[in-house]
Amino acid sequence: MKKVLGACFGVLLLGSIVVAEPILTEESKCLGKGNLEIGLGASYGVDTWTIKEQTNSADYKVSLISVGLPIKYGVSDKLQFNLNVPYRSWKYKVDPDSSYLSEYKAGMGQIGVGGKLAFSESLAMAVDVQTPTGDVDKMLGEGTDAGLMLIISGNLNSLKVSVNTGYILKMKYKDKNKIEWDPGDPLIVKGAIEYPINKCSLIGEAQFQSFGKTKYTPNGGTATDWIDSNGSTLDFLVGTQYIKDAMKLKLGFELAAGSEDYRAGNTRFNFYDSWDWKVILSGAYKFEI
Repeated sequence: MKKVLGACFGVLLLGSIVVAEPILTEESKCLGKGNLEIGLGASYGVDTWTIKEQTNSADYKVSLISVGLPIKYGVSDKLQFNLNVPYRSWKYKVDPDSSYLSEYKAGMGQIGVGGKLAFSESLAMAVDVQTPTGDVDKMLGEGTDAGLMLIISGNLNSLKVSVNTGYILKMKYKDKNKIEWDPGDPLIVKGAIEYPINKCSLIGEAQFQSFGKTKYTPNGGTATDWIDSNGSTLDFLVGTQYIKDAMKLKLGFELAAGSEDYRAGNTRFNFYDSWDWKVILSGAYKFEI
């Protein structure tokens, strides 16, 4: 087996309710011993593009609604367990309409299991495994995705700064046509700046991904590079968070700034999660057990 399991996927509903916290970027602090946090997060992403030919042209659109149920438990003050159960619904449409090119798929995504270990108030490591529960033939999931992420957080006067650096290892998997896919592994760097205002906070984030070539091997054939599959993405997010007692609510708007060629319009890139634009809404409630 060429690749090994590891971890990297911190996204929505992170950390403690005491201070402001990012939306996409993980913070170093754990939930706390005996605390349980149950959340609900949803996002809507859109990618559009136009292809022009000599005789005609067409407008293409891919959209994804993703809903996740993240559950977190503080095993100790420095160790946290994470579980996320996702649902994905995506639509592919061509205008002028070509029914054989228009698709709609929905179902369970990849269930994520992992955790976070805090070495100090400002340094932690996160581990996560995305299990192969999504239907690969409906583009709802891949094989096993796993990785490791280093987390650094700190304060700069009234600002809180968090930085993540991680590497996701993507395992090979086969579709119903016995084609073996070997997705490119992404290196991910995220950064966030948070400014608290009473019970609210303003958040600015950036996410960079660089990934290698995706390969596919037909049944009985030889491995071939997926066309133009190695590249990078860059996304910026602005958002806000509201905290009241044990409850928190987050709203974010994400905008892609990297190359159009590597956004989610190519369905093989859906799982690198870069869209022309995306809206994120999430909430969570924390209590002791």
